[in-house]
Amino acid sequence: MSKGTKRLLLLISFFLLTFILLNYQYKGHTASSNLLKIFTYPYNRVNNFSSSLFRKIGDYHAAVEENRRLKQEISNLMIERQQFNEILHENKRLRELLDIKGHNANYVASARVIGRGYDRMLHTLIIDKGSLQGIKKDMAVITPKGLAGKIYSVREHYSEFLVLTDPNFSVAVRLQNSRHEGILSGIGEKYCILKYIPPELAVEKNESVVTSGLDGIMPIGIPVGTVNYLEKEGTGFFQYIQVIPFASPQEIEEVIILKR
Repeated sequence: MSKGTKRLLLLISFFLLTFILLNYQYKGHTASSNLLKIFTYPYNRVNNFSSSLFRKIGDYHAAVEENRRLKQEISNLMIERQQFNEILHENKRLRELLDIKGHNANYVASARVIGRGYDRMLHTLIIDKGSLQGIKKDMAVITPKGLAGKIYSVREHYSEFLVLTDPNFSVAVRLQNSRHEGILSGIGEKYCILKYIPPELAVEKNESVVTSGLDGIMPIGIPVGTVNYLEKEGTGFFQYIQVIPFASPQEIEEVIILKR
C-alpha cells in the first residue's frame, strides 16, 4: 500500500471518528436535557404558581388600598357637602336676622347661642352678647320665626335668656284674628298655655298668637305661636288652650334682642 493511500485512509478514518463523536455528544446532550426537564418540572410548576400567587396577593393589597383611599375621599366629600349646606343655612338665617334689624326700631343687638344655662331649675340659653352691647334684663329675645324668650340675667360679655316654654316665663298676648287677650305661660313642655280666655269667646284652632305689649315688657305684634288644642267645657272659668311656639327652643341658634 502506498503512502498516499495510507494518508487517504487515515483522513477518511479521522472524519468518520469526528462525525461519530459529534453525533454521540449531540444525542447525549439531548438525553441529558430531557432528563433535566423531568427533574425540574415540579420546581418550575411550583415557581410559576408562587409567582402567580404573589402577583394576585399584590393586586389584592393594591385593590384594598385603593378602596380605602376612595372611601376616604367619599367621606371627605360628604363632610364638605355637610359643611357647605350648614353655611347655606347659616347664611339664610343671618339674612333673615338682618332683615329684622333693618325693619325693627326696637333693635338692640344680634347674638349667637353659645350654650345652655347652668341653673337646672330653669331652661335658659346663653348668648355671646352682654351689657357692653346694651342688653338689659327682661328685653325680648326673638328669632325670624317669632318670640324665643326674654333676657334673664346679664354680664358684660354674655347673657342668659329664659325660653318661652319654661314654667317661669309669661307674656301678655292676643289672638290675632279674634283679638282676645290673655297671658301665655310656659309649662316645661314643647307647648305653652294661653290663660284667661272665657269659654264664651270664640277661639279657632291654628289661630295665630302675637304679643299684645300690655305687660310693658314685650313690643307689640311679635309672633308667638299657633293654637294647637283647646277645650271649653269642664275647664272652670276659662278655656284650656295649648299654643305651639313658632320658635322651638331646641332649634334656636341666632337671636335678636329688642328693647322694652
